[in-house]
Amino acid sequence: MIGGFVGYAIHPTPPPPTTSLPSVIPIGVLNALTGDYSSFGIRSQQAVKIAESEIDAYVTALGIPTTFKFYYEDYQTTPSVALTELQTLYAQGVQVVVGDMTSGVMKEIDSYADTNKILIICGGSTAARSSIAPPGDYEIRITPAAEVEGNALAAALISKGYKNVAMISAEDTYSLSILSSFTDAFRAAGGNFVSNITYAYPTTTDFTVVLNSLESAVQPFLANNTKVAVFANMWEDLAVMLNQANSRNSPLLSLTWFGPDTIAQDAVILQDAGPVANKVKLVSVILAAPNTTKHMELNAAFQSAMGQLPDVYSLTTYDATWLAALSVLTAGRYDPDAIKTALLTIAGSYWGATGNTALNSAGDRAIMDMEFWAVIQTQWVRIATYSSANNQVTWLVQV
Repeated sequence: MIGGFVGYAIHPTPPPPTTSLPSVIPIGVLNALTGDYSSFGIRSQQAVKIAESEIDAYVTALGIPTTFKFYYEDYQTTPSVALTELQTLYAQGVQVVVGDMTSGVMKEIDSYADTNKILIICGGSTAARSSIAPPGDYEIRITPAAEVEGNALAAALISKGYKNVAMISAEDTYSLSILSSFTDAFRAAGGNFVSNITYAYPTTTDFTVVLNSLESAVQPFLANNTKVAVFANMWEDLAVMLNQANSRNSPLLSLTWFGPDTIAQDAVILQDAGPVANKVKLVSVILAAPNTTKHMELNAAFQSAMGQLPDVYSLTTYDATWLAALSVLTAGRYDPDAIKTALLTIAGSYWGATGNTALNSAGDRAIMDMEFWAVIQTQWVRIATYSSANNQVTWLVQV
């Protein structure tokens, strides 16, 4: 029965009886509308609003005597703010929350969510599960863990002949998780770190010491004309470091720079440091959503409303929102344990904007491919795809 109705965009049919549902079903929404993740959070907010409208129409068409009420909050890319807002939502009776929460936020809110049985369905976090929350708890992620990204980045660098990397990482939950997964994959593939340093995040605004260290590390390779790349495992503060590197005419700008999914398709980096990002080609990885019917519909809706396309995290947040609604309706009551039980089954059959959302035993998405984007002519351009199944990178554009 579940397999028959999940995947709203294909063949919606009535869920089981809902006589135990309240007349109003509260759903909390945590997105970063300000701060270093805001360009993603704003798009995720738009995705939730589209899903909200569709869910309203779905419930009305089925004649179900209930209404979903969404409570929107801006966690400002700050974990402590997210915890405060989660506490506020819980005080309003919210026990199901969706959004584009970062891994740092997920780690911060985990204990409170578990203690109070608040089901979190996240479309943004990709850090290793061990670094944020116990497996099988009340935090569900419609994204895979960081190991996939580390493998993809290592495969891309090696396939381009970069066996030497100067790496700089922000000291936050997500970035340190990427550092760990990439280090394991890159070394296993024969890679060498010529520099592997971290910096205080988000308090660092002067990157002089970082640039000095990176320049010193790559100097012998430049002198010997040996290939070496920079891996900037950072957030939007990368724009600041790029501009500071440009101001000192850094030799690092003669190298190709790589970055994680906090950078790919980022509008702030283009706005604040587009020409410099163009100079270093700035290759970044991000999860890849297949061209489903719903994905194409959302592309059109976003273009109309915002003049831009949705990123993959707005798409996963869209799917998270629909999964939340379908799971509540299937459970037939607003009970987080029952909703979670329904969700674990529904996710395996649901087919939405990002394809099938089957979860593993930890509560994370089981598998998802990735793609690479680079700044070319001061625009983000899709340049490669990565298959998780065979650990292969296919280059579409040579950089």
